[in-house]
Amino acid sequence: MIYQLLGFGLLLVGCAHLFTGVNRWETQIVLKVQGLFKNKPWLTVFQEIWFFGRTSFAVVSLLLLISLKWKIGAIALLVFLITVGIENILKNALNRPRPYTVHPDINMLQPISPVDPSFPSGDTLRIWYLALILPVAAGDSGLFLAAFLLLAILVTLGRMILGVHYLTDTIAGIGLGILGAGTTLWLWHFLQLL
Repeated sequence: MIYQLLGFGLLLVGCAHLFTGVNRWETQIVLKVQGLFKNKPWLTVFQEIWFFGRTSFAVVSLLLLISLKWKIGAIALLVFLITVGIENILKNALNRPRPYTVHPDINMLQPISPVDPSFPSGDTLRIWYLALILPVAAGDSGLFLAAFLLLAILVTLGRMILGVHYLTDTIAGIGLGILGAGTTLWLWHFLQLL
């Protein structure tokens, strides 16, 4: 239940972008972060790890989990699809433009230009979801969890460095990822699959 409360709380914090003053502040954050990391080799690192937040990586990871532990994997995939559905509803309802489309000083540095709205960050959602469920599915390895959490933090930071998301987009994405992961973990325990 703590995951669900934390996730929902972060999602609500992400909605702070609906207040006018927050937008101005967030633009400055993206400009500052992008300015610090937009040079190589840092930029190359963030462009490469972006892959771990992609839908294709998440789906392949979940299909692999299904092939190894089909009940656990099937529940994870089902909850993932519902969580992504919520993300898409929010994206279409709020239709927030990407930072680089609104502010000429923000550069789009991602290898492929995104075509969907900015809020919430789907890549952030996916990496946090995987970071929290895969270590548990693999036997609760502390090292595996630490590595995945570091990757999740870097992917999240990279969303702003690449100029495709604001801070509140990523906070909401983290919230949705945690909410989905918490629901998955709760179902695994409730169904006594672990």
